[in-house]
Amino acid sequence: MSRERETTAFWVSREILPHEPSVRAWLARRWNDTIDHDDVIQEAYCRIAALPSIDHIRNGRAYFFTTARAIVMDMFRQAKVVNQTDVTEIEFLDVEDEQPLADRVTVGRQELKRIDGVLGSLSATCRRVIELRRLHGLSQKETAHKLGISEHSVENHVTRGVRKVMKIIADQDGGSHG
Repeated sequence: MSRERETTAFWVSREILPHEPSVRAWLARRWNDTIDHDDVIQEAYCRIAALPSIDHIRNGRAYFFTTARAIVMDMFRQAKVVNQTDVTEIEFLDVEDEQPLADRVTVGRQELKRIDGVLGSLSATCRRVIELRRLHGLSQKETAHKLGISEHSVENHVTRGVRKVMKIIADQDGGSHG
């Protein structure tokens, strides 16, 4: 694992992980059973772990909340059921992020392009599981049903796939930036 990835992992354990109960409670208060809280939390960790750098983040708690909010909005957009007034309510923000939106969008697009390339190295089933779970927002149960595999297999594919993606990214970072 590259030095930068080790630094990121340590930072996540110190600045993000302690706020998981608060984010879960906020998700439960705000959306109750409308969304799968575990999916949002897992996706937030994946997005944060995939960042090329954490240097731009000034407040881990705010960044975690903002990432979770963005994931929920993505889920609603994908389901096409979001109520525009809900999205624009001030209370929806709960925690303000200090980072400019344009920077996050640019970094996110670059990282998405990079991860898409890396996903091509996964087995067809593993890639399909990750696409259904992460890109289409299907639950673990829905993904299992759609692919005709067990929920345990879905969980294993996600775990192995994310590990492989993270390793490839760490290798790329070590090889091209170090």
